[in-house]
Amino acid sequence: MLYLSCIGIFCLILYLYNVFIEAVIYATILCLVLLIVYFAIDYFFYYQKTNNLESIFQLEDMILLDLPQSSGYIETQYQLLIHQIHHLLKEMKEQHEIHNQDMLDYFTLWVHQIKTPIFALRLLITSQNASTNDMLLQVLRIEQYVDMALHYMKLEQISSDLRIKRYDFNELIQDVIKKQATFFIQKKLTLKIDPIDLQVLTDAKWLSFVLEQILSNALKYTKTGGIHIFVEDEVLYIEDTGIGIKQEDLPRLFEKGFTGYNGRMDKKASGLGLYLCARILKYLGHPIHIQSTQGVGTTVMIDFHVKDLQVE
Repeated sequence: MLYLSCIGIFCLILYLYNVFIEAVIYATILCLVLLIVYFAIDYFFYYQKTNNLESIFQLEDMILLDLPQSSGYIETQYQLLIHQIHHLLKEMKEQHEIHNQDMLDYFTLWVHQIKTPIFALRLLITSQNASTNDMLLQVLRIEQYVDMALHYMKLEQISSDLRIKRYDFNELIQDVIKKQATFFIQKKLTLKIDPIDLQVLTDAKWLSFVLEQILSNALKYTKTGGIHIFVEDEVLYIEDTGIGIKQEDLPRLFEKGFTGYNGRMDKKASGLGLYLCARILKYLGHPIHIQSTQGVGTTVMIDFHVKDLQVE
């Protein structure tokens, strides 16, 4: 329409200036012929490109190589933008698939783990000589597995679940020990807690879960002796007299799924307890370290120092 308008303007001006009408008509016809040829060629390429795009949309497995060749700078830039978006979506899809596979692997293992205390509880219920304490022990194990599963699911959204403020650490550790008291009694292990006067800046729920996991591991691998809990210079120490950890396993303790020599011997270890602890403590800003000597015991250290903010 713009092209036809320009031709009309030129013809009108030439006519008003009394230019030979034959010349005006001749020039108009030539312009119209050129316009028709240009329009036909352009429409052919336009029709071909739209058909290609429509056929691509109908494909189930569309790939970017199927896009028609760009015919200008703007189309080239749009195709580059599509390539970048496609790359980002591909990465997000891969991460989503990895996350789903991790969840599937974890809950497959979790189902096998929780079947053990459920089966034991069933036997105790049907047994004539079962004590209430033995049944309570199996219920506590089931609660621990359920609690771990819940925290594992919430781990990716932990930032929205944190409630950071100062807590009396003595109250936190006493609540955790009460939950583990039945296990101490069953295994006949001693527990020594030095007086603790410490205020920690943390989230009570997530830190309690970490402490429960560490104590649960200490109880699992300690046959005789006991556990000693104390604080020095805002660092928590949890010492046990258990079987200890091989030196070559220490650097990999916080890796996901790593069970080490002790875990392979136990056969029911998931390799996720310490991994979850390390991830949670990283969010909370409490570094964790483990020292161990095989056959002597293990010491877990959690640093509660708060770094000063550097304001520029």
